Amino acid sequence: MNDDIENRLRSALRRIDPPQDFAEKLLAALPRHDLAARVTALRAARPAVAPGRWQRLAAPAALAASLIIAVFVGQQIGAQRYAREQRAGIEASRELMQALRVTSKKLDVAYQAVRDHDAPPANEDAEETRT
Repeated sequence: MNDDIENRLRSALRRIDPPQDFAEKLLAALPRHDLAARVTALRAARPAVAPGRWQRLAAPAALAASLIIAVFVGQQIGAQRYAREQRAGIEASRELMQALRVTSKKLDVAYQAVRDHDAPPANEDAEETRT
């Protein structure tokens, strides 16, 4: 069954060479139109208007305006980023100074504790033992 369908498809889809005069008959059947005449007729129907000064300058002016805006926006973003980094740097410096103050106080307390621990006994004890 499947072989029969395949054979019928092959025979239906096989290549058939066209007759010798096929191209001439096809070209003869096409209508004769002159494309160049149609194009010139369309151009003649449309009035030729020279672009005005503003039309010629619109694209360069828009390009220049967009370039100026891009530079200005870029500078503003850069200035904001710089200010933000400056504020962060100042805050980090303040935190570091506070940490150094706390560390200094703690080191002073530790130094005092070590010094008091290593100090010789007070003279009061020596005097009490003499009397």
